[in-house]
Amino acid sequence: MKNIILPILIALLPLSAPAQADVLAQWLEQGSKAAQQAGRIWSQVRAGKQYTGRVTAVADGDTLRVTDSHGAKHKIRLAYIDAPELQQAHGRSAQQALSAEALGQTVSVEVFETDRYKREVAKVSINGRDLNLSQIGRGHAWHYVSIAKRRQNKADYAAYAYAEAKARQSAAGLWRGKNAQAPWDFRRQEREKQNPGAGGTQQGWW
Repeated sequence: MKNIILPILIALLPLSAPAQADVLAQWLEQGSKAAQQAGRIWSQVRAGKQYTGRVTAVADGDTLRVTDSHGAKHKIRLAYIDAPELQQAHGRSAQQALSAEALGQTVSVEVFETDRYKREVAKVSINGRDLNLSQIGRGHAWHYVSIAKRRQNKADYAAYAYAEAKARQSAAGLWRGKNAQAPWDFRRQEREKQNPGAGGTQQGWW
């Protein structure tokens, strides 16, 4: 810091007091603007990346693939929801519903993190409409509360919770059947079949 300030002070010496004040004011203003710009850039970095692209494949009710405008391919896990696995009741229906709505469409992607399977965990939208929320509202997914209560912003959390409650009340999608099994319980049972005695639900992992 000393090495930066000293040349400035030396340059100011020949100037009159008012001129020095003007130069200092300009220097401080420029420094403030630079700091604000750096803060905005840092906020964008912390918020995660955003991009647009086209949906090229739908693996299941909460996983899809997108090719962005630069040709890069992305595998995306829809954030804060959990759809039935393909082997579960309503699993294929959830996949087909997401495919009918998103396949071939141009989407906006807001990435929150990358999961242990190297998928981007993200909110995906079409013309401002949240596909993650849509899957819950039409009865094709659960609100993934174990993760959402720790990471999702309050407004979205409330909207997702309300959408699930409304879907349950109207018996939409998977809620038409009795005793719908949560995907995390299904995965736990499958793990226990493969490794008896392992225990643990591991709910909270993407």
